[in-house]
Amino acid sequence: MAYVLGFIYADGAVEDCRKSSRTCYLCLSNNDLDILRDILWVMSTKQTIVIRGPRVMKIDDREYWCKTNYYVRIGNKVIYDDLTKLGLCPRKSLVIELPEIPNEFFSYFLRGYFDSDGCIHIENIRRRLKIIFTSGSRSFLEKLGTYIGRLVSERHVPIYTNRRSFQLSYGGNCAKNVAALIYQDIVSAPYLKYKYEKYTNYLSTKKVTV
Repeated sequence: MAYVLGFIYADGAVEDCRKSSRTCYLCLSNNDLDILRDILWVMSTKQTIVIRGPRVMKIDDREYWCKTNYYVRIGNKVIYDDLTKLGLCPRKSLVIELPEIPNEFFSYFLRGYFDSDGCIHIENIRRRLKIIFTSGSRSFLEKLGTYIGRLVSERHVPIYTNRRSFQLSYGGNCAKNVAALIYQDIVSAPYLKYKYEKYTNYLSTKKVTV
């Protein structure tokens, strides 16, 4: 469930609709149908996944093209209450804080967050690996970076700012160590297949073992 929590912190939303429908909701969306199916299986729920076709979204007076993605809405007051106790709230993206995660579960939480709001990039010429985490909350990324550094014995990594979010970016050997942490136990929690395959392909070309 730590993986699911990490995924929710990145790409989930909670809604309190008790005034209109007498319940609360957890909403999840992603471009990958299989990962949502895996998450629903872990959560032991059979909610219907809705397909949302390509569309244009307007944010801050700018238009963005959105690819086909998948969406599920789970009505459950207990889940809502548990998540709000951890600090999640409606419109959370700018204010989330890293919850307390025991060390033995942190890699699963990190993978869940990475699969939703993370990026793996391999430079074309030097074949240098980069691992990037994105959030609207600078404080969340600062604490995430501190926790990662403690587990993989890496130095402090600065937070970068772009127009609408913040990024925590690792490169080179540091990125290899973070990726190894993300995927250290691949059988015990879900994972986004295309990101994992990109990582394993990188390892095979670099002849690196973890």
